[in-house]
Amino acid sequence: MMQLAGPSSPQFQPTHGLIDGPLPPRLLREACKFVKLVKEYKNREVYDRLLQILKDYVEQRIDVSGTASRIKQLVEHHSELRQGVKRLQHEVKVANFTAKVEGRLAMSDCIRYYVIIEGYRSRQKSMVKTIKEMAVLFANHRDLLLDFLGFLPCGFNLSD
Repeated sequence: MMQLAGPSSPQFQPTHGLIDGPLPPRLLREACKFVKLVKEYKNREVYDRLLQILKDYVEQRIDVSGTASRIKQLVEHHSELRQGVKRLQHEVKVANFTAKVEGRLAMSDCIRYYVIIEGYRSRQKSMVKTIKEMAVLFANHRDLLLDFLGFLPCGFNLSD
C-alpha cells in the first residue's frame, strides 16, 4: 500500500488550490468511496494506476487538472467507475460553492445558509421553499443565487 504524506509533512497540500483548507468530510468520504469502488472493481491494473495518479498528485508531480484528466482517461471505458467520478465531481462543486458562501457572507448568514440546507435535507422544507429562502439570503449576491440554482435537477419548475 502506498504511503501518503501526512498533515505534518511540509509538502502536504491535499487540495493544491482546488479547495481552500482541509477537505470537507463529505467530500473526503466520497473520495474514499471512489477509491474503494475502484479497488473492488476487480481490475488490479486500474486500481494500481489510480494509486499512482493519487501518489503523483500528493507528491505534487501533477496538479488538480492533471489529476482529473488522468482519472477521466483511466475510467473512460468503465461505465461504473465513470459514475463514481461524476459523484466525486459533484461533491467538489458543492464544497467549492460552500467555501464561496462562507467566504462572502457574515457568520450569521452562513448559519442561516446551513439551517436552510438542513431543513431541506431533513424534508422539513420543500425545494420551492428552500429556493425562496436562498433567494432572500443571497439577495445581494446574485452570483451565489445563480450558482445555487445550478444545483437544481434539470427541468425543475420553480412554480411547482
